[in-house]
Amino acid sequence: MRLLFSFLFFLGVVVNASAQELICNVSIDASRIQSDKSVFEDMQRTISQYINFQKWTNDEFEAYEKIKCNLQIIVTQRPSPDFFVCNLNLQVYRPALNTTYETLLLNVNDPKFNFRYVPFQQLTFVDNTYSDNLTALLNFYIFLILGFDYDSFSPNGGAPYFRKAQEIVNLANSSSNESGWRSNEDNRNRYWLMENLMNNSYKSFHTVVYKYHRQGLDMMESNAANARKSIMEALREMEKLNRQNPLLVIKKTFLDAKNEELVKIFQNAFVNDKKQFVELMQDLDPSNMAQYNSVMN
Repeated sequence: MRLLFSFLFFLGVVVNASAQELICNVSIDASRIQSDKSVFEDMQRTISQYINFQKWTNDEFEAYEKIKCNLQIIVTQRPSPDFFVCNLNLQVYRPALNTTYETLLLNVNDPKFNFRYVPFQQLTFVDNTYSDNLTALLNFYIFLILGFDYDSFSPNGGAPYFRKAQEIVNLANSSSNESGWRSNEDNRNRYWLMENLMNNSYKSFHTVVYKYHRQGLDMMESNAANARKSIMEALREMEKLNRQNPLLVIKKTFLDAKNEELVKIFQNAFVNDKKQFVELMQDLDPSNMAQYNSVMN
């Protein structure tokens, strides 16, 4: 099980072990498509069952440990009866230890979430195989979710799941013509996200994720000053990565989930800590400086 050793006692409840790791709310927005809506109802049900009823790890997850997420598929085109052009919006949440607060762990938009689907299609997980783009996409994001979640609880804990996500990218790259899997399409797609996550030059990013959550947010309730110090250390490590490569996808992925939260964290900090935070974010995320400057008010 993941490193939530005291959370059960804080909740004061006893729950049974449950195999599945995810509680994922799946929604399909097909409001732009003028066609029979029953296919989208079936699609939503099928994808939800595939994500939530499959066992994705060898660990046993208690009910309180399950990872909460929202997965929204926005259908923008249906060029043929079985082909759907879509955007994906994914939000993943993680509890802060000994609180009721849930942090946004991942906030991802994928504008190339395209796949084929026919009503009553069976989705089956087959390891180390590319069978179709829908299962490849779902598998990729499931292992990405697991990787970030495990990274946030133990140092480099997400490594096995990031490797699985990388395998999916490699298989899709060689077996499919679908978008989002290749290096030559753009510099912010699935390929480059995994390149960043698996590149040894950027391995300290995994430390950033761990330090921010386990040594920062999880300690906020017991010692806010030390928790902010750990979060600042994580941001300084991110700044080093940013100096290596300002176009890192992992930097954007991290800040897209954390920018609003960072403002809340440093609003109640000492003035000197606020100043250091604002100066740091000027380098890391200059486009959102109006938001970060608000901590000085």
